[in-house]
Amino acid sequence: MALFQALVHDYGNRVRFPMGLWTFYLLNDPESAGFVLSHHAHGFRKGPGLTNDNPLIGRGLLTVEGAEWADARRRLSPVFRPRNVMAMRPGLEEALRRMLDLWAQDPPEDIEAAMMDLSLFLVLHNVFGASDLSLAAIRRLTEDVDWLMRFFYHRSRTIWRFPYAFPFNRRYHRHAHRLIATVRAMTTESRPYVTVHGHLAADSLTRQHELLTLTIAGYETTGHAMAWALFLTATHPAVEAALLREARQQVFPTPQTHPWTYAVILESLRLYPPVWLLSRTPTRTVPFDEGTFRPGDILLISPWLMHRNAHVFPEPDAFRPERWLGSGPPPPYAFLPFGGGPRRCIGEDLALTEAVLVVSRVLAQFHLTALTPPNPPVFGGLTLRSRDGLRMRLQPRTE
Repeated sequence: MALFQALVHDYGNRVRFPMGLWTFYLLNDPESAGFVLSHHAHGFRKGPGLTNDNPLIGRGLLTVEGAEWADARRRLSPVFRPRNVMAMRPGLEEALRRMLDLWAQDPPEDIEAAMMDLSLFLVLHNVFGASDLSLAAIRRLTEDVDWLMRFFYHRSRTIWRFPYAFPFNRRYHRHAHRLIATVRAMTTESRPYVTVHGHLAADSLTRQHELLTLTIAGYETTGHAMAWALFLTATHPAVEAALLREARQQVFPTPQTHPWTYAVILESLRLYPPVWLLSRTPTRTVPFDEGTFRPGDILLISPWLMHRNAHVFPEPDAFRPERWLGSGPPPPYAFLPFGGGPRRCIGEDLALTEAVLVVSRVLAQFHLTALTPPNPPVFGGLTLRSRDGLRMRLQPRTE
């Protein structure tokens, strides 16, 4: 992340640089990002990271390309349509209340870890229709996913990529097998809206990959986003007061009823976008402006860096939720917390619905005191997280 900042500072928003055998392009202007992301299906595929050779999610929506991706997107889209997400609201409210009741008895100290547990619980309870979920089972799942995501990250950053099946990857196999077994054994029940079951692939392996993709991608990014929103709110008392006034309304929180809460979510996503780096590689020679992208080149677009463009976001390092109130949206492709183009995140509407609900209900029930100092160090893995956790004290409100 520091390298990217230095490159843009020294060379501008379009930087070509070699690294080993590869040629990289760092693209940090909305026009370049829009061209690459909007033309994904016509000359690009996803770059290094989670690739389709991944034995856990290689045939899931996150990694497949072309007709296979289009088919998966079409099948799963009914689950994430705004009308269906709206029908999930009572279930989200019920599941959140169950978790907050546990927190009232045993408040968490690391709000980032707690948000990961909560986000996974909401996804499994509502999107999957899972029943009989215990907090202990949720924590085992988040432990498995957290270890696997770190493993995938470090594997993507080295040229020494031993096959996944090698037996000496003992920790990988232990976490992977436990995750697969848990997802396979999950019992489900019907919901008064569309869940993923009935919309998954018929092929058993592809079905498993799609379930695991939705398990991982469906909660990790949202969990980090909610954690940063709560932490930033706790470190800005005036913002907390504005959110608390909204939280006391006896309605389901939405961007319309809770504009300050929604603004805090957007500003948190601007400063700490969970998906902080997008990569693409050309499948053919692609002309762009006065240059050419060639097969094998690696194109990098960093929402974390793009969101700090002072020409688009004045005082880019400052937490200013009010920038989202009463003004129009930023230019296309200048704000990319959910990516862009045809591969834009399918769960965007659900993620924002969850985030506004959770932040509002948590603030209504608890007073938050940040124990981690402001501007904590971050770790830019496959998703952006705090390096050492976000420690907070949650005290039940009495007023």
